[in-house]
Amino acid sequence: MTKARAAQDGTQGAGRRKHRPRPTPKWLKTKDLDAIARSRCLMVLSVLSGETPVSDAVVQAKISRGTYYQMETRALNAMLAALNPLASGSEAGAPDLSAAAARISELEAQVKALEQDKRRSQRLLLLARKSMRSPVSRGLRGRPPKRVLRGPNLSGRPGWRRLKAKASPSGPSTQTRDGENAP
Repeated sequence: MTKARAAQDGTQGAGRRKHRPRPTPKWLKTKDLDAIARSRCLMVLSVLSGETPVSDAVVQAKISRGTYYQMETRALNAMLAALNPLASGSEAGAPDLSAAAARISELEAQVKALEQDKRRSQRLLLLARKSMRSPVSRGLRGRPPKRVLRGPNLSGRPGWRRLKAKASPSGPSTQTRDGENAP
């Protein structure tokens, strides 16, 4: 029978799956566990497995939806702590978690120190490459004065040198403040 025909006949709810029973784990049936904790555990597991909707579980347990989600979060956190691969199997998982947290903080400190060493090494490499590319020299700073060209000076090093005044055919001349020849 197809879904459309079943919906027309009214034999099955439109798009709703029939709830099927699942067996209860044997360890939950023991008498040494607290009854309220056992019932809450069963409730959370049945909702997580899809057996019971949250609305039905909330009505059955007579709790609010927010309380249910708080219990679900706590149950999942407890399962994660119990199934942690760093746990040695002891029931008191707190010392193992604190040891793991201590190891994590130790490794974070080591990473921080290594990153600092890496930055220092990169900076030294950059400075070494710069010094090998161009030798250390004291260049003249600022804008060159008028009538001055950049080129080798008397010592052969780069620097500013003054242009020599052109000798005029009428004889030696004196330069004015602007660098022009006076008559």
